Amino acid sequence: MKKKAIVIGTGIAGLASILRLIKKGYEVKAFESNEYTGGKITSFNSKGYRWDMGPSLFTMPQYVNELFELFGVNPRDHFNYKKKEILCNYFWEDGTTFSAKSDPSIFVNEVSQTFKVDPGDITTYLKKSKFKYDLTAPIFLEKSLHRWSTYFSLAAVKALFNCFRLNLFESLNQLNQRKLRHKKLIQFFNRFATYNGSSPYKTPGIMSMIPHLEMGLGTYFPKGGMHQISQSLYRLAQSEGARFYLSTPVTEIIHNESKISGVLAAGQIHKCDLIICNMDIYATYQKLLKNVTKPQKILSQERSSSALIFYWGIKRTFNELDLHNILFSESYEEEFEHIFERKTIIDD
Repeated sequence: MKKKAIVIGTGIAGLASILRLIKKGYEVKAFESNEYTGGKITSFNSKGYRWDMGPSLFTMPQYVNELFELFGVNPRDHFNYKKKEILCNYFWEDGTTFSAKSDPSIFVNEVSQTFKVDPGDITTYLKKSKFKYDLTAPIFLEKSLHRWSTYFSLAAVKALFNCFRLNLFESLNQLNQRKLRHKKLIQFFNRFATYNGSSPYKTPGIMSMIPHLEMGLGTYFPKGGMHQISQSLYRLAQSEGARFYLSTPVTEIIHNESKISGVLAAGQIHKCDLIICNMDIYATYQKLLKNVTKPQKILSQERSSSALIFYWGIKRTFNELDLHNILFSESYEEEFEHIFERKTIIDD
């Protein structure tokens, strides 16, 4: 008899978990409070316009491809994407504009021309960004942080002996001020802290690895929009036997001391051997594990910043804009101070 697994929440991580559990031989049920799967990676249509509602930046497509390949399926038969030539367009209040290209050599050359800086400084910065990424990715991206074997791996030992090169004890802004010495370039590279909702004035300099994700590994866009990522994985999971319960929120994770036994959803108990919860950890403990001793240290940690999103349908095109565009404020530090310290939005 197959072991039974339940996945709570069918965002992108939930869908990936469903597929990997099926591959491991589990019978999988997935519960979703919304009437659709995909979590933030969804879309909506109105008056002839279509919007991706959540993320619009797609990196590391190989991890989506891998989920299809687990089942011997050609990803290109279900999901396609193209590499973006323009990573992002940047605008400053004094009228300065810059279009960041995906080709590193073009990027370095155009940075040098636009900001009148030594191209060697930018090349060195990007090389160090790649070094930090290559050093830490095998630990944080490719291995589980919940396994002791990760910390005793060759990759972990190598990272430990090179930790002095990771800029752990200065902020990203402090690092960029030392290495770049140009106000607009500092602001440009500071913005990569927002990848995980951090402030460049508080997050450590190791975050300078993030530019490598864009300029070294590239950014992509799926044919049909970001929603196609979650939709194609949903269809794959259905075809492989997963059972989805949409508009069916889980109200309790049933457990006895330290062992789970199932979930309560729509007044019915569903028993299982394993649960993966794709909800936010705070909501999970507050709503689904009410009688469990809560890890207060984790739950009290500072939250990352969120985003205020407008969905505009505009009856014209703007040649100066691309898929991703950033309009910098004049006082970047004050902007982050308002968000993280004052808990308000700067009037800029």
